[in-house]
Amino acid sequence: ATNDVDTLQMSLNQSLVQLITSITTVVGIVVMMVMIDIPMTLMIILLIPISIMFMGFTIKNSQKHFKNTQTYLGHIDGDIEEMFSGQTVIKAFNSEDKMIDAFKMNNKALYESNWKSQFFAGLMHPIMAFIGNLGYVAVAIFGGYRVIKGHMNVGKIESFIAYTKTFTQPITQIGQVFNQIQSMIAAAERVF
Repeated sequence: ATNDVDTLQMSLNQSLVQLITSITTVVGIVVMMVMIDIPMTLMIILLIPISIMFMGFTIKNSQKHFKNTQTYLGHIDGDIEEMFSGQTVIKAFNSEDKMIDAFKMNNKALYESNWKSQFFAGLMHPIMAFIGNLGYVAVAIFGGYRVIKGHMNVGKIESFIAYTKTFTQPITQIGQVFNQIQSMIAAAERVF
């Protein structure tokens, strides 16, 4: 219960502020982009559904591992507490090896679930960076076309490239917040 409550507290403190900041940043950037060029803005906004699709995939596949991590962390903490407080009983029944084996089994399960959850959580940043790079390419191609047609100038394309970079960072942060929220959900399920 202590680990789960600590996870809830830490996640709430970090996630809420980061989520509000990221959403505000995205809205501000979209407003600035609209002021420069609406068709280019619409093209960049198409990155959001693609990002959400990849975030959904990552969240879907990592949730069970976050839940298992919290479960096995609770088992290990419980085992350590019981072994420490019941040390004389364990020695009296000559159960040291049995207790060590149980601890190793839970520790291995914790390692596996934590590794898998962190692997999926770690996918978020490279995927979002790739989507951001797609945005750069789209801005360059579509912006070049619009410059050739005389609808905008090169300075506006440069502004869009800067805004595209700034646009993908808070979306990546939102994805990371969702990873923290998964850990929080797993902890909350155990608490309740």
